[in-house]
Amino acid sequence: MKQKTLLVVDVQNEFCHPDGFFARNKLTCNPEGFFGEGKLTVKSIDKVVDNIESAIAHFRKESFPIAYVRGVGDPQYLSQSRFERYKQMYEQGFLKDGTRSTDFYRIKPLGEEPVFTKGGLDAFSDTQFREYVQRTASDLILVGFFTDVCIDAIALRAEEKWIGIPTEIIADCTASLYWPQDKQLNKLKMLYGTKIQNSLSDYISNSQINSL
Repeated sequence: MKQKTLLVVDVQNEFCHPDGFFARNKLTCNPEGFFGEGKLTVKSIDKVVDNIESAIAHFRKESFPIAYVRGVGDPQYLSQSRFERYKQMYEQGFLKDGTRSTDFYRIKPLGEEPVFTKGGLDAFSDTQFREYVQRTASDLILVGFFTDVCIDAIALRAEEKWIGIPTEIIADCTASLYWPQDKQLNKLKMLYGTKIQNSLSDYISNSQINSL
């Protein structure tokens, strides 16, 4: 039987760790927030990860499936044109597979929880991920990084005719990189039909109401 599946996206050292790429090269240039007030800080990223850990714990407790996606920048996972854009960063270690940069940050998948690898933004580019989701997931509950980058790409692809899986997002388990979070959430809702749950408690309450 297909079930709602928690999809944990790119909770990796390179994006989240205080010594990761974003903390070293982006956040430190704008300590009040990345690209404007109310945007990313090391502290705000850790708060999101706190919430993601709570979501993972809830799904485990209720025996709902959890899957993880991690991004890598190695050339075998990317088109030549995309790799050329990131080549200089990659040569400095950015998202190089098999290094600490691509390891998960603070979270640890259990043995039965599958982990999928993606190059670029869209997890559905991985055939194994696509087949897993189509076989097991009635809906994808999206958490992780970043709302306006990889999560946007996954929500867009999930709605395509050849996949057709509804998506939900737990808003305080995500963060936007370039755009204000509220505007990005509204985009997901308006363009892709993604249901927006403000928090894990809202998700639980609404799931209980819908099951009545």
